[in-house]
Amino acid sequence: MKTWEKVALAGVVLAGLAGAGVALVAPTLLREARRVAAPIGRMKTRQKALEDMDARSGWKPPPAEALSADQLDRFFAVRARIDEVRRKAEPQLDRLPRGHARTIQELRQIPDVIEGVSEVVGAEMDAFLEAKMTPREYRWVERLVYQRWRSALRRAGTYPLAVRQAAAELEAAASGEKDDRVRARLLSLAGEMKKRAPAPPEGVDAPTHALLLARLDEVERWSMDDLGAVRIPVPQ
Repeated sequence: MKTWEKVALAGVVLAGLAGAGVALVAPTLLREARRVAAPIGRMKTRQKALEDMDARSGWKPPPAEALSADQLDRFFAVRARIDEVRRKAEPQLDRLPRGHARTIQELRQIPDVIEGVSEVVGAEMDAFLEAKMTPREYRWVERLVYQRWRSALRRAGTYPLAVRQAAAELEAAASGEKDDRVRARLLSLAGEMKKRAPAPPEGVDAPTHALLLARLDEVERWSMDDLGAVRIPVPQ
């Protein structure tokens, strides 16, 4: 199901008014229905642009888990925009009445909620279009970076961020150590840990591994780990 169709489902709440026993005059119902139709129409236009871009690109998952620097740049550009949009947005779908709208007040909230959600999803669609990256390619890169690469290194205990933290703890311990030999040993171990480069996870080629290590700060900055509960959909 397309993204705009998912949001359009919210508009079905309007259709439930007749069975909910809400006494509304026809002009009121028509006015609210038109307000729902407008944002959905804008999303359909963006969706069409995404589909056209996808058809032109002809992108397919490569046989090897390999990324180019340009591809990673475009991925982070999309990721940064989605991160920005989602942090500003409220999970407005949670405000939709469950089942049928029971009152005129609930009815009047629906177009505002759909408008807000459509703005968020529309901005995400624009991010794909501006970066010239299809949602299919984005999903593939996301899986490679955060599941195939980062998660694998975390499981192995070799993810550089964790190693940095361990080295920082050793340095903190050294700063409070009175014995010069022990302090020197702790600092030496911390230095060795910082220089240690993890081996690439199985299936990820060496150049891609090196590229992601060099861009580690961006990998973490745009992880959106704390936004996992947001239910606004990325376009499919």
